[in-house]
Amino acid sequence: MAIFEWDDSIALGIPIIDEQHKALFCWINNLDEAVNRGDGAGAVGEVIWKLITYVAEHFRIEEQLMLSSNFPGLTSHRIEHDLFVSRLREIQVNFNDGHELGKNILEFLAGWLVNHIKGTDQGYSRFIQQQLTANG
Repeated sequence: MAIFEWDDSIALGIPIIDEQHKALFCWINNLDEAVNRGDGAGAVGEVIWKLITYVAEHFRIEEQLMLSSNFPGLTSHRIEHDLFVSRLREIQVNFNDGHELGKNILEFLAGWLVNHIKGTDQGYSRFIQQQLTANG
């Protein structure tokens, strides 16, 4: 069973970002499945690395969208992104040092994304939608 199932309640209405959010949850679910299957450390470590890589690329695209829209909350949003990437890297280091990747960590990842999307991502989404309506 997946740790998170996508539903439209967290959709932002920005197709590229919504697709990337779905992919992020897919990566977290893949990580959960790898841990539950008892895949080797190498396989789990590879999924962690791919998740970090994907998150960094997604955040870059989101921030570029915010920048091009002159979103006033970009700086604080970027700080949230940076803190999450730092936490992911900390999880990776701990895992590489032999610590187990527990259910609480996977639930943290999914929970953080849901809260971030429903919170600060909704804020920039509304701002961008208002700009499109005003300029459209």
